[in-house]
This record gives sequence, C-alpha cells and structure tokens, in this order.
Amino acid sequence: MKQQLSTGIALLLILSILTGCSGRSQTEEPAVTEEPVLLELSQTEIPVTIDDHEILAGRTTIQELLDDGFRVMISKWQEDRVVQHEVDPKEVLEPGVNYHELFIEVTDSAFMRLSVRTEEEGICMGDAPITRVELHLSHVAETLPDNILLCGVPVKELTREKAGTLFPDFEQEDLSVYSRGVDYKCNLMFSPSTLILYQFSLRSTIGDAPEPEIKKPSIW
Repeated sequence: MKQQLSTGIALLLILSILTGCSGRSQTEEPAVTEEPVLLELSQTEIPVTIDDHEILAGRTTIQELLDDGFRVMISKWQEDRVVQHEVDPKEVLEPGVNYHELFIEVTDSAFMRLSVRTEEEGICMGDAPITRVELHLSHVAETLPDNILLCGVPVKELTREKAGTLFPDFEQEDLSVYSRGVDYKCNLMFSPSTLILYQFSLRSTIGDAPEPEIKKPSIW
C-alpha cells in the first residue's frame, strides 16, 4: 500500500513539473513587434503656410509659388559673394539634376531655401515640384513673424514641448525632433535659449548631393 502511495505521489510530481514547463513556454514566448511603416515624400503632409498660402514638399511647384506672389530667387556664389536673380519659369532644366540654389526671403527674420529635381526628362522650372522646403528663422523670439505656420501652428508658438505633441511618432531629442521615410528626411530644430523652432526641413533624399551654404547676417 505504501509502495502504491509513493508511486502515485511520484507520478503527481512528474505531472506538475511537466505542466509547469508547458505553462512557462507559453507565457515566455517573445512578443512580435511590428516594423514601422515608412512613408514616401508624396504621402507626407507637413505644410508650411505663409500668408494663407500652403507649401508642400513633393507637391507644390515653382509656378504655384510665383502665382501666389512669392519672389523665388536663385542664389549662387561667385568668388566671395552671393549673386541672386529671379527664376525664369520657362527655363528648361537638365534631366536628372538636383537644383538647390532656390531661395525666398519671407521677412527680415525668416527665409526659405528650396530645391527641385528633374527626372529622366528635363522640364521647365515652373513645372518642377519642390523636393525640399527648408525654413530658417531668427533665434530672437521677438522678431519671429506672425504670418508663418507649420502644420497650422504659428512658428513663434511652436516650442519643443508642443512639437513632441504635434509629431509623436518622430524621434525625440532635447533640441530636435526628426523622422525619415522611404525617400525623405524631416527635421525640426529648436533654439537652446528659447526652445522655440528656428529651423524646419523636409526634403527628398533621392540623388543626395552636397548643398551650397548661404550666409546670413548675425541675427541668424
């Protein structure tokens, strides 16, 4: 009788161990994490609005900017100075080339750098869609304009904290938030002294090449 009892207890112990192992393997399976879906520039809507005119990288054309009254300039270095002249919307651009020298002076405390890229066939400057919108703002908060908005928020009110709420899926750093898609990069940078936006960039990464630097006065 005692032998039968001992055998039964041993069997129960073995069953409990096996059951415990089975339960542990079920609960300790690694969680499946989904890879983030990367968007293309044409699917990304982060508009810069100036005087109620919306500008979207990947969609807005140079002609649309001209029709809205913007004075689009071409800025190039010649020896030790920058030479500017207005764009010619009828100028035929070479195929497969990035043009980074486009420039709009918005106010005394804000300017915008633009790029366009032609595909395999050359097109007129006016028909070229913008592949980069890069907004530069003064670090002096009192000089920031009221007529420039980013995603509907006046830039003078766009703090680092508000950007975290506005772009929750972006990578978050102390003085910047940024994101990268299939064919674009987006970056917002904030002043260390005021924590207000001073630079926004949304640009295509297709055919990346070094870009010329445009010097600005000390206010920048």
